[in-house]
Amino acid sequence: YKLVFVLSIQYGDKQDFLWRLARAYSDIYEITEDTEEKKSYACDGKEEAEIALQLGDQNADCHQWYAILCGQCSEHESIQKRIQAGHAFKKHIDEAIALRPDDPMSYYLLGRWCYQVAHLGWLERKTASALYEEPPLATVEDAIQNFLKAEDLNSGFSKMGRIYIAKCYKELGDNSKAAHWLTLASELPVITKEDAEGSREMEEMQANSTD
Repeated sequence: YKLVFVLSIQYGDKQDFLWRLARAYSDIYEITEDTEEKKSYACDGKEEAEIALQLGDQNADCHQWYAILCGQCSEHESIQKRIQAGHAFKKHIDEAIALRPDDPMSYYLLGRWCYQVAHLGWLERKTASALYEEPPLATVEDAIQNFLKAEDLNSGFSKMGRIYIAKCYKELGDNSKAAHWLTLASELPVITKEDAEGSREMEEMQANSTD
């Protein structure tokens, strides 16, 4: 990562470099434990992605990483700022899909957004309604369709994607399909920190299903 930041002096006006720099900040965010450092990396990365978008808005990677970093930057913010970040996240993921409709990552991210919106609490919904004429709306069914789309585009693309599919089916009362997707998820290796956290959740779901 240090090399990337050094190269920013030479290539700081190149869009393809800038979105990769933004991704590097996001990657560091994921492996950093300190809350303030995490927020700093996420917000610095968001700024780089924003600069990349100012150089042209026809690059799917710029939109995708701007969306991701919006989410990361707002994780420890107020409800209002999280709702605003979620609005920006959805806008830029939609742009990424329009520009590159065969990318499973964007559909996975859209599935995550739908899942979170479907589980917004009363206060969060009231805040969203106060901020926007059309507050975000999504259901668990919307989430599962996007997770399945990612899987259709690239089977086994994401261990967490399969875990989310299982969670969605369980919430919809289809325990058979939930168990099937948990089995499929267990076949994929743990690669990311998120996968490791998901694996623990998966084990709990499997244990509960046998109770």
